[in-house]
Amino acid sequence: MSTKKHDEAEAHEAPKAKAAEQAFPFSASINEPQTVSLPLPENIDVPVPAITGIDPDACAVGDADFDLHVSGENFFADSVIHFAGHDEPTTLNEDGTLSTGVKPSLWSEPVVVQVMIKNGPKVSEPVDFTFAAAGTQDAHRSGKRRR
Repeated sequence: MSTKKHDEAEAHEAPKAKAAEQAFPFSASINEPQTVSLPLPENIDVPVPAITGIDPDACAVGDADFDLHVSGENFFADSVIHFAGHDEPTTLNEDGTLSTGVKPSLWSEPVVVQVMIKNGPKVSEPVDFTFAAAGTQDAHRSGKRRR
Protein backbone atom coordinates (compact mmCIF):
# COMPACT_ATOMS: atom_id res chain seq x y z
CA MET A 1 0.00 0.00 0.00
CA SER A 2 1.62 3.20 -1.21
CA THR A 3 0.49 6.69 -0.41
CA LYS A 4 1.69 10.03 -1.76
CA LYS A 5 3.06 11.04 1.70
CA HIS A 6 4.93 7.71 2.02
CA ASP A 7 6.47 8.08 -1.46
CA GLU A 8 7.55 11.67 -0.70
CA ALA A 9 9.16 10.61 2.60
CA GLU A 10 11.16 7.88 0.83
CA ALA A 11 12.38 10.38 -1.77
CA HIS A 12 13.75 12.69 0.96
CA GLU A 13 15.57 10.03 3.03
CA ALA A 14 19.32 10.49 3.29
CA PRO A 15 21.41 7.72 1.75
CA LYS A 16 22.69 5.25 4.35
CA ALA A 17 26.41 5.46 5.11
CA LYS A 18 28.52 2.44 4.27
CA ALA A 19 30.66 1.05 7.11
CA ALA A 20 34.41 1.42 6.76
CA GLU A 21 36.24 -1.68 5.59
CA GLN A 22 38.42 -3.43 8.22
CA ALA A 23 40.92 -6.26 7.98
CA PHE A 24 39.00 -8.14 10.69
CA PRO A 25 35.51 -7.65 12.13
CA PHE A 26 36.85 -6.25 15.40
CA SER A 27 35.54 -3.23 17.22
CA ALA A 28 37.11 -1.29 20.05
CA SER A 29 36.38 1.91 21.84
CA ILE A 30 37.73 3.75 24.85
CA ASN A 31 34.46 3.06 26.70
CA GLU A 32 33.92 -0.59 25.83
CA PRO A 33 36.01 -3.74 26.02
CA GLN A 34 37.67 -4.79 22.79
CA THR A 35 35.54 -7.39 21.08
CA VAL A 36 35.12 -9.39 17.92
CA SER A 37 31.84 -10.05 16.19
CA LEU A 38 31.00 -13.75 16.19
CA PRO A 39 30.36 -15.79 14.20
CA LEU A 40 33.03 -14.67 11.78
CA PRO A 41 32.19 -14.51 8.08
CA GLU A 42 33.45 -17.54 6.16
CA ASN A 43 36.05 -15.55 4.21
CA ILE A 44 37.81 -14.14 7.32
CA ASP A 45 41.01 -15.90 8.39
CA VAL A 46 42.12 -14.47 11.74
CA PRO A 47 45.85 -14.98 12.33
CA VAL A 48 46.98 -16.68 15.54
CA PRO A 49 49.09 -14.30 17.67
CA ALA A 50 52.44 -15.48 19.05
CA ILE A 51 54.31 -14.02 22.04
CA THR A 52 58.11 -13.86 21.77
CA GLY A 53 58.72 -11.88 24.97
CA ILE A 54 57.26 -9.81 27.80
CA ASP A 55 58.93 -6.92 29.59
CA PRO A 56 59.05 -7.03 32.50
CA ASP A 57 58.24 -10.66 33.25
CA ALA A 58 58.06 -10.18 37.04
CA CYS A 59 57.55 -7.65 39.79
CA ALA A 60 57.13 -7.60 43.54
CA VAL A 61 53.72 -7.49 45.17
CA GLY A 62 53.07 -3.86 46.05
CA ASP A 63 55.49 -2.34 43.50
CA ALA A 64 54.53 0.86 41.68
CA ASP A 65 52.22 0.61 38.66
CA PHE A 66 53.94 0.03 35.30
CA ASP A 67 53.27 -0.80 31.65
CA LEU A 68 53.73 -4.39 30.51
CA HIS A 69 55.08 -4.66 26.94
CA VAL A 70 54.46 -7.79 24.88
CA SER A 71 56.44 -8.50 21.73
CA GLY A 72 55.55 -11.07 19.14
CA GLU A 73 53.85 -11.70 15.82
CA ASN A 74 50.39 -11.14 14.36
CA PHE A 75 49.55 -8.21 16.64
CA PHE A 76 46.94 -5.71 15.45
CA ALA A 77 45.16 -2.63 16.79
CA ASP A 78 42.33 -4.87 18.02
CA SER A 79 44.53 -7.54 19.63
CA VAL A 80 43.85 -7.86 23.37
CA ILE A 81 46.23 -8.71 26.20
CA HIS A 82 44.64 -11.37 28.43
CA PHE A 83 46.41 -10.99 31.80
CA ALA A 84 45.67 -13.11 34.89
CA GLY A 85 42.38 -14.32 33.43
CA HIS A 86 41.11 -10.90 32.31
CA ASP A 87 41.05 -8.99 29.03
CA GLU A 88 42.93 -5.74 29.56
CA PRO A 89 42.76 -2.37 27.80
CA THR A 90 45.46 -2.82 25.16
CA THR A 91 47.53 -0.43 23.07
CA LEU A 92 49.31 -1.31 19.83
CA ASN A 93 52.54 0.69 19.98
CA GLU A 94 54.42 2.16 17.01
CA ASP A 95 57.14 -0.51 17.36
CA GLY A 96 54.53 -3.30 16.93
CA THR A 97 54.46 -4.32 20.59
CA LEU A 98 51.30 -4.40 22.69
CA SER A 99 51.09 -2.82 26.13
CA THR A 100 48.77 -2.55 29.11
CA GLY A 101 49.00 -1.22 32.65
CA VAL A 102 49.72 -3.52 35.60
CA LYS A 103 48.90 -2.61 39.22
CA PRO A 104 51.01 -4.74 41.59
CA SER A 105 49.26 -3.06 44.54
CA LEU A 106 46.16 -5.12 43.73
CA TRP A 107 47.98 -8.38 44.55
CA SER A 108 48.33 -9.51 48.14
CA GLU A 109 50.57 -12.56 47.84
CA PRO A 110 53.09 -14.10 45.42
CA VAL A 111 51.60 -15.83 42.39
CA VAL A 112 52.39 -16.72 38.77
CA VAL A 113 49.77 -15.59 36.24
CA GLN A 114 49.47 -16.19 32.52
CA VAL A 115 49.73 -13.62 29.74
CA MET A 116 48.10 -14.37 26.38
CA ILE A 117 47.15 -12.36 23.31
CA LYS A 118 43.72 -12.67 21.73
CA ASN A 119 42.85 -11.90 18.13
CA GLY A 120 39.12 -12.48 18.38
CA PRO A 121 38.69 -16.25 18.67
CA LYS A 122 42.41 -17.00 18.18
CA VAL A 123 44.64 -17.04 21.29
CA SER A 124 48.42 -17.24 21.69
CA GLU A 125 50.24 -19.76 23.83
CA PRO A 126 50.54 -18.46 27.42
CA VAL A 127 53.65 -16.88 28.94
CA ASP A 128 54.16 -16.68 32.71
CA PHE A 129 54.33 -13.41 34.66
CA THR A 130 55.48 -13.63 38.30
CA PHE A 131 54.30 -11.54 41.23
CA ALA A 132 57.08 -12.23 43.76
CA ALA A 133 57.04 -11.53 47.47
CA ALA A 134 58.01 -7.96 48.31
CA GLY A 135 61.76 -7.53 48.77
CA THR A 136 62.87 -10.67 46.87
CA GLN A 137 65.57 -10.63 44.20
CA ASP A 138 63.38 -12.65 41.79
CA ALA A 139 60.95 -9.75 41.59
CA HIS A 140 62.84 -7.64 39.06
CA ARG A 141 63.77 -9.87 36.15
CA SER A 142 63.13 -8.36 32.74
CA GLY A 143 62.57 -9.32 29.12
CA LYS A 144 61.55 -12.97 29.39
CA ARG A 145 61.91 -14.72 26.06
CA ARG A 146 60.18 -17.90 24.98
CA ARG A 147 62.42 -20.66 23.79
